[in-house]
Amino acid sequence: MLAWIAGWWVAGRAVVFVTAVGVHRLGPTGWIRNVEHAHALGALEAWDGRWYRMVASSGYLLVPGRQSDPAFFPLFPALVRALHELGLGYSAAGLVLANAGFLVALVAFHALSAELFDDGLARRATAYLAVFPFGYAFSMEYPESIVLALIAGAALAALRDRWGIAAACAAAAALARPEGLFVALPLLAIAWRQRAALTPARRGVALGAVLAPAAAIASFSLYLARVLGDPMAWTKAEQAWGRHFSPLGAVSAVEGLGRAFAHDAWVTRDVAAAVLYLGLLAAARRACVPWPWLLSGAAIVVLPLFSGSFDSIGRFGLLAPAVFWGLGALGRDPRLHRLILGLSVPLLAAAIVVLPLRFP
Repeated sequence: MLAWIAGWWVAGRAVVFVTAVGVHRLGPTGWIRNVEHAHALGALEAWDGRWYRMVASSGYLLVPGRQSDPAFFPLFPALVRALHELGLGYSAAGLVLANAGFLVALVAFHALSAELFDDGLARRATAYLAVFPFGYAFSMEYPESIVLALIAGAALAALRDRWGIAAACAAAAALARPEGLFVALPLLAIAWRQRAALTPARRGVALGAVLAPAAAIASFSLYLARVLGDPMAWTKAEQAWGRHFSPLGAVSAVEGLGRAFAHDAWVTRDVAAAVLYLGLLAAARRACVPWPWLLSGAAIVVLPLFSGSFDSIGRFGLLAPAVFWGLGALGRDPRLHRLILGLSVPLLAAAIVVLPLRFP
């Protein structure tokens, strides 16, 4: 089974790497810096990769009113720094972590899928994940692959009554991306189902696992309070990127689409991603995916809209396993299965081609 998953990992990453080399040689240059075109995989180091490298090399610095690095959660840059200490350059360390982490994520995701569904759906969903068009982010210097591996690992450990491991994975997921917080929903449901079989001590560990993501984010805030004097520095840094959450933010995001499109037609990509993810969550619901996973996926896809923007929804939705279970359910139809794979590969390559033109 590992060889089968590794084959899909190789196939998907080959599309990404070959296309990245083509972008390096032939362009477009776009908005990414020249230094990120300096070598064959430079496009995969672009955009937020630069910020993660800054945190790894220099730590955090909040610049009020300006884009600054406390917006980037600490686990990924800490791992990059650890590999750097072993002799890798920061860029090489980030690429190794992201791509090796994606192989781990595929293995963990397949194991979790096989626990919850039939083998056919588990295999299809894993294959689709490996070549999913927005999955180019799994090969960039971004933490998404690590977070997905940790989310799947936390739930898998909980299903197997290994609550200490589940707590560690859940906390680590939240220290890498705030979306890791939502793994608490399926963990809570698993703990509730197992409550009769758990000893009081094990119930306490299970509760700790449910609370671990929130505790991890609180610990990051405490760290920022110590080093920067502001526990909410990460949210203030986010505001400089135009992410200011409000109860009516989703309404503003929808009402502002006309202006956003007139300013930058690329917003169509992220709107299409939001519609696609919500449609796949609906397919997951019809396929009887457990409701905590549906709620977790909906939170990951919908809550960013309350910042007033559709930006990066395509990347955020990668952390919702239910999306890929919905896609796997659709793939039961052989014609749809062929269509999904037939469209995914060229769209994955196209996403890398336009990477210099638009923020992921």
